[in-house]
Amino acid sequence: MKKPSGRKKFARSADKVPLLKPWLVKPQELLADYDKIWASGKLSLGEFTTKLEARARQALGVREAIAISSCTSGLILTLKALGIKKKVVVPDYTFPATSHSVLWAGCEPRFCDVDLDDFTISVKALSEIEDPDVEAVMAVNIFGLPPRVDELDDICRSKSWKLIFDSAQGMGGEYKGKSCGGFGATEIFSMSPSKLVTSAEGGIITTNDSDLAEKLRQLRNYGKGPEEIMVGVGLSARMSELCAALAYRNLGRLKQLRGERLRLVKNYEKGLSGLKGIAFQRWDDDRKSGHNYFVIRITEQAGKTRDQALNELAEAGIECKRYFYPATHQVSAYQGRYLCACPNAEKLSKQAMAIPLFSGMKEKEQARVIEALYKALAG
Repeated sequence: MKKPSGRKKFARSADKVPLLKPWLVKPQELLADYDKIWASGKLSLGEFTTKLEARARQALGVREAIAISSCTSGLILTLKALGIKKKVVVPDYTFPATSHSVLWAGCEPRFCDVDLDDFTISVKALSEIEDPDVEAVMAVNIFGLPPRVDELDDICRSKSWKLIFDSAQGMGGEYKGKSCGGFGATEIFSMSPSKLVTSAEGGIITTNDSDLAEKLRQLRNYGKGPEEIMVGVGLSARMSELCAALAYRNLGRLKQLRGERLRLVKNYEKGLSGLKGIAFQRWDDDRKSGHNYFVIRITEQAGKTRDQALNELAEAGIECKRYFYPATHQVSAYQGRYLCACPNAEKLSKQAMAIPLFSGMKEKEQARVIEALYKALAG
């Protein structure tokens, strides 16, 4: 893709470039599946939940997969299944569902700073936490990129902490040649409409611990064990068969969808490489992103703030988002309850901006985004 020449102009129009757009298989692919579901009369924990879980195990290279109603419910159930009761370390730059889940599980979040280069939880900051009440770390896959898994694992082992991965945005990511899914005690993926692979609403827990998986299957169904005996205090967290059928079909295109996102990201990086004041998310060769989002930083060299750029892009019909904003410990829902020193997270929350990226995005739409960014930042 060529960089903007400065001569071509895009007129304003009613046609906006959206930030996100769910990729869906064609409706006719689902008709036979839905006929089966209607005929069975089984709307949850049926054939398509089983098929989806099998496909997830194969695609992600894990022993166990448990379909659930949402990533958030999966995070809550994981903390319950592991018996975590006190504090859980979470990065301060993440979607608040991460820390919300900790609170819903009856635990307390302990916020940790992140690194400015890759936006993931800081290994150095985590290693410096000395708190006898910490029982677990909930590391987050940011915008499709896994954190530094081995280093996190070493720290958690040395401190006897459980390691859990909020991999809501992590489908398609890799660490040292292995697909995300089998790291830590569990990984929990979202399949909401904004994700690389969607089930409309829902998620998947993956693990290589079969005993833990059995406990999670019970907890997603109120806590029911054999013969409907309540063996635990669970939730109604089953994925519907309708969502499972959609997820099963969509997940079959994971490799194709990730490849398309990679091509779009390379186009963006090439097209924006000459623009002063933009920084990209960067990481080492050990990791690969699934590119769920494309987030840039508007740095001090830009001459404009992130919010000024955001407003100009909105006027040009380009939908962007402050993401994540504010730093998680500062969200109004927490009413100033949590104090922490996380300067990198706070800086990212003021500089980071998600720009349009979705499967099926057209080159002319990308060109509009690049042109609008040049106009907003270079004048």
